[in-house]
Amino acid sequence: MIKIIDLGKTEYLECLDFQKELFQKKIKGEDTTDYILITEHFPVYTKGKTTKEEHLLNVGKIPVVEIERGGSVTFHGEGQIVVYPILILKNYKFSVRKYVYTLEEIMIESLKEIGIEAFRKEKLTGIFTEKGKIGFIGVRISKNTTMHGFSINVDVNKKYFQNIIPCGLSDIPVVSISDFKEISKDEFKNILISKIENKLKNSI
Repeated sequence: MIKIIDLGKTEYLECLDFQKELFQKKIKGEDTTDYILITEHFPVYTKGKTTKEEHLLNVGKIPVVEIERGGSVTFHGEGQIVVYPILILKNYKFSVRKYVYTLEEIMIESLKEIGIEAFRKEKLTGIFTEKGKIGFIGVRISKNTTMHGFSINVDVNKKYFQNIIPCGLSDIPVVSISDFKEISKDEFKNILISKIENKLKNSI
């Protein structure tokens, strides 16, 4: 069974604790439900395993949280939809590579539905457009169970990304859906949820 939970706006650490709680229950076999958590965080920077100190330029008073996902530093904040799948991969016949590919495909297909062409870049994780990077992925997988996930910019304040080198990529700008067209977060969220449900259902 898949349960989608829309948490609304959350503080990052509170949401992380909730993720960890569900993740541990699944690893221990105490919960067979697979979860998709959807949220929008108050401003925070998160540092993945490949973050270098020079990737943090001038974060000021914004919290910086070091976490156990892959990838470098990124920003989460208002105007960005964040999705945390907490799944058992074998339920969907996913290898790690296919899982990441599927997360990228969900974002690509959601953007295509509103007329934005997005694509992968060789040797890079995430989703790109002709104007810059719009979707971000950082996952943790342990004992065949996932946590963390992906984020996509709808109308985020991009000044926060200027205080870091996002994902360690200094030569690729960050963009939002609002750079291409106007759409509400709720409208795009519904498209995203539909694509998530479709991809997971077709992978069982």
